[in-house]
Amino acid sequence: MVELINNEGKAWLSFADGSVKGFAFEGERLLEKESLYGALTEAINRDSLADLLVRLNGNFAAVITIKNQCYLIVDKLRSYPLFYSGTHVSDVGEHLLKTIPSEIDEVNAYELLSLGYLSGASTLVNGIKSVVAGSYVVINTEDGSFSSYDYFSHIYKKVGRTKEEIFKLSQERLEAGFQRMLGSLKKNQPLLIPLSGGYDSRLIACLCKKFGLENVTCFTYGREDSFEVAISKKVASALGYKWYFVEYSEEVWNRFLSSKDFLQYCHFAGNLTANPHFQDLPALLKLKEQGVITPDMVVIPGHSGDLLGGSKIPVQILEGHLKSFRLENLSRLIFDNFFDLNVLNRKYKQIIIAKINSELQEYKSGSLASFLDNYECYWFVKSKVANFLVNSMRGYEYVGLDWRLPLWDDEYVKVWYEVDWKEKFYSNLYNEFMFENYFKKSRVAFIKNKGITNTGFVNQIKKILPSFLNQVARECLQFIRSMRKQKNVNAFDDVAQILYSMISSETYDGIKRVKRGNINAAVAYYIIILVYRG
Repeated sequence: MVELINNEGKAWLSFADGSVKGFAFEGERLLEKESLYGALTEAINRDSLADLLVRLNGNFAAVITIKNQCYLIVDKLRSYPLFYSGTHVSDVGEHLLKTIPSEIDEVNAYELLSLGYLSGASTLVNGIKSVVAGSYVVINTEDGSFSSYDYFSHIYKKVGRTKEEIFKLSQERLEAGFQRMLGSLKKNQPLLIPLSGGYDSRLIACLCKKFGLENVTCFTYGREDSFEVAISKKVASALGYKWYFVEYSEEVWNRFLSSKDFLQYCHFAGNLTANPHFQDLPALLKLKEQGVITPDMVVIPGHSGDLLGGSKIPVQILEGHLKSFRLENLSRLIFDNFFDLNVLNRKYKQIIIAKINSELQEYKSGSLASFLDNYECYWFVKSKVANFLVNSMRGYEYVGLDWRLPLWDDEYVKVWYEVDWKEKFYSNLYNEFMFENYFKKSRVAFIKNKGITNTGFVNQIKKILPSFLNQVARECLQFIRSMRKQKNVNAFDDVAQILYSMISSETYDGIKRVKRGNINAAVAYYIIILVYRG
């Protein structure tokens, strides 16, 4: 039984043998609705589905049944998630709880508590799986058996280019992709940009200006005195775009977290695989109430250019602590750097590291390039980017809006995937590209606030200490910072306190230490205790 129920923002379209959602380009040819469905069914019949999916550039999903084979297809980023249990299929994970017992998977619960999202095909409930980004699943409709097929890994061979060649090609591909994106919209369709003080959303705003788009609205949110708000306002003003600000405070968060919207959104967006991303939802709801947001708007966020530029290259690599690139080092590094919301005890730490090992079974030990390819392009993109960052699009859908991700255009990301890792250290090359090719020309070359940085003393310690001691030092610093009372620019420090006051004092044997000042740690507790156990 197939039940596709999330029609917010963009609706599913049903045909004789299945349903499709979204759009894709094959070359410069736009596929959507009938043409997308036709291309997918033809590829299935010709046994060339994987080849077609590699070529498709866009945000889409499909469920197509031919004879006794049900194909669950997601794009390279899992833009629209799909879930299955036996022969039951849905686009909302929780909907499947009507068909099977709600039995929490203990290990996956601990993974969520320490990571904030799940990796691979895992969900919080035994017997329910999700389709992984860059893959498709075929279910036998007679007995519920299934096979999963990976068709895309986000790993590209590196290509040697000069800085000038990279910048030129990057601009060409970025603007060609932006033009394609506009081709998927109605003429003069109003655009909404979540404009922070950072660079990615600013790049989107600059592209809108360069393409002569006038029907553009920008918004931001947070504390009134934050650097994010100040820079966002300056950028919008310099580009001549409408700008709106929604102030966040403890009162705002108290009201939102106690509302029906929050609980409904958690059910709608968590999908048994991740903390629901709701940081901009109070602002979206307020702007919709005020009439600033209209149903015909399309949201264009800046996800996730900084990743392409090297922002997630681990500090252990940047500072030369890691010399061996074996699989066990890769799995341990992923765990140390990402599984840090709540500190797990040794038992569950080892279980999860073994799970990461199994997800990276194709990795061949050897070079730095291969190590980082699997760390960032494979594991991080297919896990956090797909399951958490792209899943944050559910927030726009919740208020009825469609969305696009132009910085994830295949041709654009390919340029930066092909850049040698060492050239992307500290994101200097990518930031220079944005400043030289866009920000300076648009007179928005404002340096973002880098927040609290390590002192020179700390940096010297990091260079001296062995890798494992450096990790201990980092955990100590994180603990000290979590105990300090600091004003978060979005008032997220209030969110963690409010959520912990709302949930029970239930504890988990596998948690060694709870990080009570961390918003995502608090959300993970809330999701498991109130949503999935309530």
